[in-house]
Amino acid sequence: MKKLILLLLFFITLGWSNESVTLQLPWLNQFQFAGYYVAKDKGYYADSGLDVTILDAQNRANSLKAVTVAKTAQYGVGRSSLIVDYVNGSPIVLMAAIFQSSPMMLLTRKDANIRSAKDLKNKRVMLTDDTIDDAEMQAMLRSAGLGTKDLKLQAHSYNPMSLERNETDAMVSYLSNEPFILQKAGIETYAIHPKEYGFDFYSDLLFTTKDEISQHPKRADAFYDASIRGWLWAFDHIEETAKLIYDNYNPQHKSLEALIYEGRVLKELAFRPNVSFGSIDPMRLEMIAQGYRLMGVVRSIPSFDPMIYKHGTLHLTDEEKEWLTSHQIVRVGIDHNWPPIESVDEKGKHFGISASYLKLLEKRLGIHFEIDYSRKNWSDTLRAIERKDIDMLACAAITDQKQRDLVFSRPYMKQSMVIVADSDVGYVNDLSDLSGKKVAVVRSYASEEFIRQHYPKIIPVMVDTSLDALKKVVSGEAYACVEGLNVVSYLIERYDLKHLKVVGETPFQYELSFAFRDDWKMLATISDKVLASVTPLEYQQIHGQWLVLEQKKAVDYRIIFWSAVIIVTIFIFIAYKNRRLDILVRQRTDELQMFNQRLQEEIEKAVEKNRAQEKLLMQQAKMAEIGSMLESIAHQWRQPLNILGLSMTRLNLSCSFGGSDETSKVIEIVEAQIEYMSQTIDDFRNFFKQDRSQVSVNINGLVNDVEALLGPLLVRKKIIIEREIDSSLEVMVYPNELKQVLINLVNNAREAIEQHRGEARQIQIRCYSDERFCTIAVEDTGGGIPKDIIDKIFDPYFTTKFESQGTGIGLYMAKMIIEKHFLGKLSVHNTSKGACFEIRLNRSV
Repeated sequence: MKKLILLLLFFITLGWSNESVTLQLPWLNQFQFAGYYVAKDKGYYADSGLDVTILDAQNRANSLKAVTVAKTAQYGVGRSSLIVDYVNGSPIVLMAAIFQSSPMMLLTRKDANIRSAKDLKNKRVMLTDDTIDDAEMQAMLRSAGLGTKDLKLQAHSYNPMSLERNETDAMVSYLSNEPFILQKAGIETYAIHPKEYGFDFYSDLLFTTKDEISQHPKRADAFYDASIRGWLWAFDHIEETAKLIYDNYNPQHKSLEALIYEGRVLKELAFRPNVSFGSIDPMRLEMIAQGYRLMGVVRSIPSFDPMIYKHGTLHLTDEEKEWLTSHQIVRVGIDHNWPPIESVDEKGKHFGISASYLKLLEKRLGIHFEIDYSRKNWSDTLRAIERKDIDMLACAAITDQKQRDLVFSRPYMKQSMVIVADSDVGYVNDLSDLSGKKVAVVRSYASEEFIRQHYPKIIPVMVDTSLDALKKVVSGEAYACVEGLNVVSYLIERYDLKHLKVVGETPFQYELSFAFRDDWKMLATISDKVLASVTPLEYQQIHGQWLVLEQKKAVDYRIIFWSAVIIVTIFIFIAYKNRRLDILVRQRTDELQMFNQRLQEEIEKAVEKNRAQEKLLMQQAKMAEIGSMLESIAHQWRQPLNILGLSMTRLNLSCSFGGSDETSKVIEIVEAQIEYMSQTIDDFRNFFKQDRSQVSVNINGLVNDVEALLGPLLVRKKIIIEREIDSSLEVMVYPNELKQVLINLVNNAREAIEQHRGEARQIQIRCYSDERFCTIAVEDTGGGIPKDIIDKIFDPYFTTKFESQGTGIGLYMAKMIIEKHFLGKLSVHNTSKGACFEIRLNRSV
């Protein structure tokens, strides 16, 4: 009897035990796989009836082989090369794309001068087994005319210090990982990213097999739900997740700081505007496959629909089901005036994106949402949920203040906050530019909280609705308003507010979610599961329906008829006129020939006149630089003059006391200072000498001359010039003309840095060359050039300075010198820190 009881207890325990599954990772444990650790640690897998083992790549296991061949794992994480395996017959199913853009790249040491894919030829490169045939890597190499046979492939050491020890020239790395580790070790790195070559693919694809889906559909659904839930929690709690990984999943012994950094970088790659987390688009898979086909890796492209996992039924725990049974009606508060996010239509019914999501929840959960229409102002609705007069908000922006009082679901939409003003207002670079100005904001919106907290010098004009905010700008009662991009785009078009436009962006983004009273956390958890189950098609249908404002007009066939009559009449009239014109053309041909002869003579006169004008402009441009150089020379002479004055006093005293030795020393000092001042005058005079012919000039030496003229002024302004120039590089130019261009660019960079008032005050001059071109780049940290004027800065007499400070011909003449005299090209683009001017000189001319 005792044995029978023990046997019975064994089978009961066996029935209660969770089902064991294994997940194979392609890399060592780190934040890159945080969602799976969180799902295990927080009990999401256990709640779904799963006992999950997570294997990292310490055993060098290939995740595809582990899942499909060795069958040591039921689930795996792979890269876009899985598409090739699918085309070649591998029975895999893609469940989720954790990263919408890949963080994978090749990392090199900055001092190795490997700056592009083509520089990798015959270099040592560390690749993992699954990245050797990766789509992004192969596409990038082939775009540079290389293949893996052109590389000296090495087995990956999984240690970024291999670069520090010069054991390799390049290694496949993650943007979120190795660069940070090496930077902390004092090693400057350079990333060769496939995205820069036009190959932006999915990364970290969660996959399984067709057998797993068909034989264990509930297990697959449970694993998917718990994993997605873990990922969303991980990205919402980056610091806490980093601590979990630091304590339990850290074979690389990363610092907590490194793990937090990794999490923040990866979050930016995981979320894309208006794309649900983990979403996989079959059209994007086809685009990746087309890249493989062009490389000759695959010959045909099948349908990718069978490859994409179709999420099954919603899996709720018994506790969650019981909660829904006892809460069949949920009272919902809404915003009456925030289209297209949510609003009330002409019939008084709730509509918009939030309404569509509520309908989805009703369908999936079998409960009813009762909309409360009694409170028309958003501030009243917020007070109602705090008093628990209502149970949830259909849409709310996640802010620190609201998180103290409410429980939020995962975001179902993101919206950028923008600045709207009158169409006559120019580009607003930053909200701080609105200091002291009246800005309309909606009462109790996240925009009010954001502005009051971060920009206290802005004068808020409080209104009740977003439309009221725009009308305040139209009437002139407010200089601008701050609101979500989708909302203002909808309202401006819907209400024909032609005199308004978006004049700037803010660093703030709304994350819009359901919000629940603080004692209804259960419904927040259930809502997360529903939102995680939304398919890409459902997501597209909801957002596409509301984010495009359609204006349908009835067709007026009378207009079409009379338009056709007018067109036919015009056609007949044109045919008649064409016949008359044929006769007139013959008569005018002889007259045109005579006119052309006279015109040619006038053109030659005009060309001669333009040459004279160009010489005048050239002289004006040079004179425009005199001010700054005179200031520099004055600074250079001030110290020698002080020394001369002191030396003369010293000489006078020496003569009085009969000191011949002291006299000779003073004379040596005076002669040295006079020679220094004379050299300064020679440098200044040489700048104005006319170049008669092109000569071979050392670029580094020419930059030395420019720095000699402007260096003291830059030192006084605390601006540092950094160089990356090959000291042996020479090019055929007119020296003083090129020197004039560089002086103009350096002066402009100096002024931009002074106006920007940032902490970084550097001007970087780089020069690199190939067989055809020599390129000189002058890059500053002055904050960049506004987008609305960057195309105009080379126009003659265009200037952003006061008339007393600039003529507007400096950059125009610089462009004329480079492109007309040198047959080169002068261009400009903005960088993350400022503006970069590039001079490209043709070495073959």
